[in-house]
Amino acid sequence: MPHQDDPGTRNRALGVLGLALLLPVLLAIVVFPTAMYDTRELIAWGREFPIVTPFHPPMMVWIGGIVDRFTGTSAAVMILTGQVLIAIGLIYFYRTLRLATTRDNALLFTLLYGTTSYIIFAPLSFALNADILQLTSWPAVLFQFLRAAQSDRMRHWIGFGFWSAAAVLTKYNAVVLFLGMASSIVLLPAFRTILKRPGFYVAVATGTVLILPHVIAVLRHSTAFEYGLDHFDLQNPLSQRLNGVAQLFQSYLVFAAPAYLIVAYGLWKGMLAIRPARQDRSAASQFLLFTAATAHIILVALVMIAGLNFLARFGAPYIMLTFLACAPLISGSEICMRWFDRIVVPATGALYLIAGIAIAVIFTAFASHSVMQEPTGEAARLILKDWDSKYSCGPAYFVGGRQGVYGVGIEAGRNVTVLAYREIASAIWYDDNKLRTGGAVVMDTDPEFKERMLKYLPGKVYSAESKITVPLRRTWTGKQFTFPYRFIAPQNCPR
Repeated sequence: MPHQDDPGTRNRALGVLGLALLLPVLLAIVVFPTAMYDTRELIAWGREFPIVTPFHPPMMVWIGGIVDRFTGTSAAVMILTGQVLIAIGLIYFYRTLRLATTRDNALLFTLLYGTTSYIIFAPLSFALNADILQLTSWPAVLFQFLRAAQSDRMRHWIGFGFWSAAAVLTKYNAVVLFLGMASSIVLLPAFRTILKRPGFYVAVATGTVLILPHVIAVLRHSTAFEYGLDHFDLQNPLSQRLNGVAQLFQSYLVFAAPAYLIVAYGLWKGMLAIRPARQDRSAASQFLLFTAATAHIILVALVMIAGLNFLARFGAPYIMLTFLACAPLISGSEICMRWFDRIVVPATGALYLIAGIAIAVIFTAFASHSVMQEPTGEAARLILKDWDSKYSCGPAYFVGGRQGVYGVGIEAGRNVTVLAYREIASAIWYDDNKLRTGGAVVMDTDPEFKERMLKYLPGKVYSAESKITVPLRRTWTGKQFTFPYRFIAPQNCPR
């Protein structure tokens, strides 16, 4: 196993981990400057800083709004912020493992987990998305709880309550983590006694106070909770339920690589070994194992019984739980230390360095990505120029199809409210009077445009369609992107 007291081994491992975390940021700087759809949306909503959103808990929206306020809409900055938060999660991940296993094991599995394909490539598509932000809050919840159970210090109980609230405000499926932890508390005698400790109830009170404003808002505007419930369908056929379980396996297959391949090779060659079951296994390692196992059982039950529509990209926090559970069960020999230092660390670094260079070359010289290289800023400038040639104020809104309007709309300035059609009815910050007074830019490529306008913006008069065509950014292919748009004229501005 890697010997953490060797500064060379430790520094090389941390260097590769740093490269893995920075790679998506560098790719965004060099070749993919435009944020993807989910990130655009959370930036737009974050400018309103809502206590409740149309579809999600507000944590990712708050973070996106804060970053946008101080640094703008750059995809690189959004990804960098997300990677910093993942780094915080990795620190908690390592510290949690230190409660359950040796320093060598903790370092090895932190490196393996921190260099999985999900942590490196998912941020390009889902920077600051709730699924990614869970990789910060979930290990923090586990660490603070285990330290509180071990030391009974109030700061850890309060920390547990704080991070639990952050997990709930990030994504409602944090309930699966809490149910897994609850089962471990009930089943493991070492943890049953915490139910008698005042600190535990201080943690519960802390978390409750922090999420209470959101709970009250959801009771008044329940669309976010209803959106979560929409992911369940009791009428799902068996084939679709089995596909949900298959999606979980696919998540491991794609997003946990190359870590599981490295572990499998180490076990095959005898450099790693599965520890026999022992009665003296640490309480922390038992807790992590029981929590991970129960969380997976609950997840599969939700898919198979409650009809949860599960997608592979939702599996990231469950993969994290598996790494935490498995690390204490595996040990390595002295040969493993040399193998890790001389082969695994440099090979992992070289793999991602080559992959990063290849992606940059391919998407600069030979190919293009219509979304991550979309010229949204230039499109916003040209559309606003056209608007200003016709009206002396506005626009108050950019509205339309989700894929187009959020990208261009967030580049039109912070005084513009940006909403996709389907969010208009459920966004508590939408003001129809404001739209009528200040007008709007409508961006929609759907053939059923008139029907969509009638459904979502009835009674609004709009102009004939105009189009602008702009070259994609950071690519030499010469590919161009066309933006169709219409205007809803402001009522209080002279032409």
